[in-house]
This record gives sequence, C-alpha cells and structure tokens, in this order.
Amino acid sequence: MAEIYQRDVNLEDYDPDLLIELYKTMVKIRSFDENLIRLMQEGKVSGFYHSGIGSEGLSAGSITKLLRDEDYIYYNHRGCNQKIAKGVPLSKIYGDFLGTIEGTTKGLGAGIVHSADPSRGVLGQAGTIGSQLSLAVGSAFASQMKGTDQVTIVYFGDGAASRETMHGSLNWAKLYNLPVIYICENNEYAISCHVSETHGVKAHIADWSEGYGIPNCVVDGNDVLLMHEVTKEAIERAKKGRGPTFIEAQTFRHRGHFEGDPYDYIDKAVLQDWKDNRDPIKNFKKQLINSGLTTEDHLINLGKQVEEEILQAIEIAENAPMPERNRIYEGLFA
Repeated sequence: MAEIYQRDVNLEDYDPDLLIELYKTMVKIRSFDENLIRLMQEGKVSGFYHSGIGSEGLSAGSITKLLRDEDYIYYNHRGCNQKIAKGVPLSKIYGDFLGTIEGTTKGLGAGIVHSADPSRGVLGQAGTIGSQLSLAVGSAFASQMKGTDQVTIVYFGDGAASRETMHGSLNWAKLYNLPVIYICENNEYAISCHVSETHGVKAHIADWSEGYGIPNCVVDGNDVLLMHEVTKEAIERAKKGRGPTFIEAQTFRHRGHFEGDPYDYIDKAVLQDWKDNRDPIKNFKKQLINSGLTTEDHLINLGKQVEEEILQAIEIAENAPMPERNRIYEGLFA
C-alpha cells in the first residue's frame, strides 16, 4: 500500500531564491488563470477552459528549478499550470486562447489548451484523456536509448488514472526501467464523478502502481515544498537508472470542471475548507513571512510585478494578427 510522503521542512535549509521563485511561480499561475477567465467573460476567447486554481503548488513544486528545457513533460487537463512552470512565455499561451499568431500554434489554437513547445520540453497533451500516459513511455524510452539523463514527467488526473492506458504505460515503464515520473493530480473529481466511484482500489490511486513494482507515494499536492522534495527524489532516481516513480498528489480545484460548470455536485463546506485552510499560495506566503525570510510588503510588490507581466503578455497576444487563410496548410504533410 502506498505510503504518505512526509518530511520535516525547515525553510532555513533552502536557498531563499528558490523559495521566492516557487512563490512567484504559483502567483503567476493563478494570475494567468484569473485573467484568462476575465478574457473569456469579455467574449475574447472562443474555446473553453479548465481552471487550475487551487492546484498551483503541485505544478510549481514539481517543475520549478528541477526540470531543464531538455526534460520532457506531458501536461494534464489543467495544463497551463505546468506550461507556465516549465517556462512557456505567457504571451504564447494567451495567444493560443485568443487564436492569434502569437500563440505556440501560430493561430491554430482555436481557443483551447492543446499546444506544445518542444524547445522547452513541453510535448503537449494527447487528444483523448489518458493517452499521454502511453506517449510518455515513448519519450522516456528514447532518452534511455540515446543514453541521456533526460527525464519525462507525465501529469494526469484521477479520472485519466481509471483508464486502461495507465496500466499499459506502467507495465512498459517497469519492464524497461524507464526514466519516467507519473504525477497523478488527484482533485477527487473526474468532471462530476467522485474518485471513489471510478477506482477499484479504495485507499489510494498510487496503489495501482504497487502491482507493477514501481516505487510510489501519496503527497499533499498543495504543499509546494513537499512536492518539490518528492519530485526531486524521483528525478534523481530516474537519472541514476533506477526507473519510474508514481506520485499521487492530493489537491482540490476551486472552480468547476470547466468554465460554465455550476460545480453544484460538491459539498460547499468542503470547498470552503480547501480555500480557507489548504490554499497553496496563502499557506506558503504565511510560511515565508513567519520564517522572517521576507515581508508581506515584498510579496505584495512581487504580486504587482507579476500582474504587470501578465497584462503585458495579454497586450502582446491581443495585438498580434489573426492567421491568414494559408496558415491552415503550414505543417500539413498529408
């Protein structure tokens, strides 16, 4: 059975620059999200969006200062969190939602999250839920064959974890001892269906990996430092040729499955508790201030800088032209 990952975290043991960068990344992810929702409400985004508000610590902790451009990620349904942490320019992501040529797809974004940035190791999200689990073993296998120390991290939700692709991927990863890290973002709901209704294992989703002999654990995904530590250990294990790791990160989304979802299928008191007591940004801010490493004024100013960066990125994306008609034929090989 999967064990709960626990460590005594002392902020004095960390580089202050890392701590501030983790906080800044979380603030940037949330501000991006809030501003994108605003653009949707203004009618400027033609597609749809799955908000990641409430889970910023999971992505920031598992990517910031841990992964290089040459390391690969496959993001999940709320993948803007991971793309931002990996360093994809904000204007590029906004451009994809706005459908302008500033986007990573240069106008083919169609207002949805499906995009990629191979130069930064962001290999995208597959078209069907959970199929990125199969793709992840491919890039990990390629790294192994080339003899590099590149690692692959694949993110997926508790809903995707109930699909058969996960089991095929876990079997392959263990069979070939691949440098791949599985991070299950367990926010308890696959659309409106609770995790207890979609999995045969009743304790933890990470228990599925136990049958394949893959090291695994369950971690508080809203604790950015615990996420950083558990992922760091998994990366080091992969680089040493010791194979895959499965991490179940527990979190909760503050908004519905998609913008427009009334989110009326959850207990309002439970949601309020997550917002009040388990918010990753609020709690980490309190830690930083109480430790004496920074001040509230400094973090407020940092937030203002991030907001300015966000607004500049939106301006760049909005001012970029829409693609010409011939754009649809670029990159078309059949």
